[in-house]
Amino acid sequence: MTAVLHEPQLSTLTVLGGLTGFPESVRYALVEVPEAPPLFLLKSLDQPGLEFVVAPPMLFFPDYAPEIDEASAERLELVDANDALLLVVLTIGADAASTTANLLAPIVIHERTRVAAQVVLQQDWPLRAPLQR
Repeated sequence: MTAVLHEPQLSTLTVLGGLTGFPESVRYALVEVPEAPPLFLLKSLDQPGLEFVVAPPMLFFPDYAPEIDEASAERLELVDANDALLLVVLTIGADAASTTANLLAPIVIHERTRVAAQVVLQQDWPLRAPLQR
């Protein structure tokens, strides 16, 4: 399944299995960063102080077209690619030029149910891709 890339319209999410390295934290709030659009904070509701900077990948990577494996799509109960929202986790550098995005393991969100999972893709996408503008 190829996920459709569009803007997030969600506020709270349940991340199945948590994010990589944080399996105990499964409830998150998705908060827009008003001073730095189009960035969002994914803030843990289970572990105070744990947050990730995320962004819709199409803003920086217009050719990004990941294939979500069937097992992940089933786990998220995704039957229509239009219900899938992708976010990539950013590693913020000293400046915009040194900021990278994890294209290998995007966060896939079922937009209607607000259930998400970090999916490691089978394709050869970079773990630390410099942002393109």
